[in-house]
Amino acid sequence: MSVNLYLSAYVVWPADEDARPDFLAQVAEREWLGGIELGYVDSLGWPTGAPDDLPAIVTGIPGTTGHNAKDPDFGFASPDEAGRQRALDWARGEAAAIAHLANEGHQIRAVQLHSAPTGKADADAFAKSLLEMAGWDWGGAALWIEHCDAWVEGQEPNKGYLTLDQELAVLDAVSAQTPSINWGVVINWARSAIEGRNAQLPLDHVKAAAAAGWLRHVGFSSCSGEQTVFGIPWIDMHLPLAGTTGTPNGTLLGAAEVADVFKAAGDVTYGLKIGLRPIDQSTAEKLAGLDENAAVILGAMA
Repeated sequence: MSVNLYLSAYVVWPADEDARPDFLAQVAEREWLGGIELGYVDSLGWPTGAPDDLPAIVTGIPGTTGHNAKDPDFGFASPDEAGRQRALDWARGEAAAIAHLANEGHQIRAVQLHSAPTGKADADAFAKSLLEMAGWDWGGAALWIEHCDAWVEGQEPNKGYLTLDQELAVLDAVSAQTPSINWGVVINWARSAIEGRNAQLPLDHVKAAAAAGWLRHVGFSSCSGEQTVFGIPWIDMHLPLAGTTGTPNGTLLGAAEVADVFKAAGDVTYGLKIGLRPIDQSTAEKLAGLDENAAVILGAMA
């Protein structure tokens, strides 16, 4: 199995927009790169510096969490019909932006959708939204549900959406009605670890999604149960992998965990989604950090 990684560029590129084209141009030269992940908030364009033929995945999580923070009823899985419609109205802009990029010749492989809102997500409402979105023009992109930490009673959530079992059941139901759509599930290692407060649940989630036939992509990012420079315990801030320079205290994802994921997931696509500190690192420092983390992941295949 040969693996190239989709880099979540938007979480690690320079804060200075003028420095981003050079950063992206140098990232594109990495042998380990298979594509980039772009974040959709309320608009989306092709980032300057990224080669036009570079494959991309789009995630709506930045916009989903941003809107949900201000609007507790916002989300595709909202039991509040008005809140669900507000999320769909927002997503129409996302679909149009992705279709536009595809029409320009960019390879948008998939878009990641999420079962917000926090603490009140409803599986039936989510299914209803997915069925509606299946009828839109996404420029040929696959529609993937990215699992985030589920709501756990008595536990402070980062996202607090549906459980993986609920999302898999929704996919079974929705796909039966939309056989032409390329559906799938994404497991982000850190987000599952945050849900379980351990390093075992991510592997369990990978195995469950694979067994159900829905696993399409695994994103590698870490988390910690300790206070770190990234923030409070169990924060979803894309911590680097264990054994790399600047690894924060208690980071849970290391080479052994990556190797277990490869064995369980098999031939799907994989992503590298890490932040680096300090945030004002130079482009050279960022690239060195990314190379180091990518080497841990690819080395785990041996």
